[in-house]
Amino acid sequence: MYKEIEGSINVQHKNDFSTYLGDWISMTRTVINRTRPEKANGHDLTRIPTTFESIHNNTHDLSVVLVHLDSRLRVLEEKPIRQLDLRAYAEARVFLKAFYVFFRILIDDVSGVIEFYYKKNEPGVAVTKSFNDLLKNANNGNLPEGISRLLEQPSSWFPEVMYSRDDLVHFYDSLLISIEQGEGGKNILGYFNIGGRTHRECVNVREHLGFLLCEYQKLIDNLLDHFDTKFREWYGIVQGKSGRNLTIMQGYVAFPLWWAYKYGNYRHKDLQVSEGSID
Repeated sequence: MYKEIEGSINVQHKNDFSTYLGDWISMTRTVINRTRPEKANGHDLTRIPTTFESIHNNTHDLSVVLVHLDSRLRVLEEKPIRQLDLRAYAEARVFLKAFYVFFRILIDDVSGVIEFYYKKNEPGVAVTKSFNDLLKNANNGNLPEGISRLLEQPSSWFPEVMYSRDDLVHFYDSLLISIEQGEGGKNILGYFNIGGRTHRECVNVREHLGFLLCEYQKLIDNLLDHFDTKFREWYGIVQGKSGRNLTIMQGYVAFPLWWAYKYGNYRHKDLQVSEGSID
């Protein structure tokens, strides 16, 4: 049986992207529609934008992938190497590959939300649904300083995600998991690619995915601060950090933030994490 810890995970944060976007939709309906209808500026206030729905759905899908990946990794970490569970090994590789696919989709969802707002309020700005093109425009000096500053950190880690996903999907690449005996009888798991256009040295599975999820959440943190400033400019609505609603996440929906916190060292003053025992 696979050990799953989702029932013991509880995370609270004020910077959940889906909650922030949902709160914004509520504000546009209650504030802009009643007091400043001219500021609706093409927003359809009767439905949730497709880009917002995609953020929610793909965050959910990534959470499911992480839950299943975690359970398979636990089997490989806890069993002696000579008693390798071949099924757990094979399925861990599948969910590791799925992580790159869904994570890459989620990052493009972020650029889709950026495009959604800028096209309605500053149509001359060179924003795009493609996160890769967004980075290129920033590097070429074609974006305002606020967005370019927002994209400085992702420019160091996003290329690895993009190439890894493309190699897995388009260039017949695959991932292998390495198993090394660690202290206390618990194995250390790494992974590396075996083909494609790029070569990845063996990296720790939990730590590297934790790093990527940590960097993603840092991007969201900075993006929400950026939107606070732009929403004040575009719509005259002030939505400061202190006014953000606290999102309570339990079980599998908490996994992306939990993984970023536990293995990627993500820390934030508005983040609270608790985890019970599965023994």
